[in-house]
Amino acid sequence: SASGVSALAALTSVLTTAGWLAYGLWAGLPVVWAVSVVALIPGIWTVVLLRRETTRLDVAAAGSWLGVQVVAAAVGLFAAVLAAGVLVTQGPQVVKSVRESDLSGIAPATWWISVLDAATWGAYGVAIGDAALMGYGVVLMASAAIVLSRVYWTRRHGPTVDSASAQLQGGYQP
Repeated sequence: SASGVSALAALTSVLTTAGWLAYGLWAGLPVVWAVSVVALIPGIWTVVLLRRETTRLDVAAAGSWLGVQVVAAAVGLFAAVLAAGVLVTQGPQVVKSVRESDLSGIAPATWWISVLDAATWGAYGVAIGDAALMGYGVVLMASAAIVLSRVYWTRRHGPTVDSASAQLQGGYQP
């Protein structure tokens, strides 16, 4: 089930991972580009799995994000845009997890991996003095904390009044 999973987050995540790959190559950080290459595989697969959930608006928004990355690279702001990019990649999922009560499609293990990811890259960023990696770590950690708390809240307390009302009207599919 893809309930609660954001197709836009999947699309922008693939584009941002490709951006990190380019950044790693440009900055001479082999660990960054190597991890990015590996991360593209499940990212692309997720986009494929969510193809039926993806709207034209999702594709347009993702295309806009790609445009922002290209312009940022051209004007020397690529690192800053990538650091803020975690807001673009995780923001749609954070918003969806806050707005919806059926989050059965979200795997908590994925978000615990995000906690580890944020801590690892954030610490590496501190160690080498890379602001892009530090910013990535902080924002991803906050995003993961929000999504995990919502997943656990909805699983513990069940559907909210809004989703229970939708279920009575036939619009909610558990």
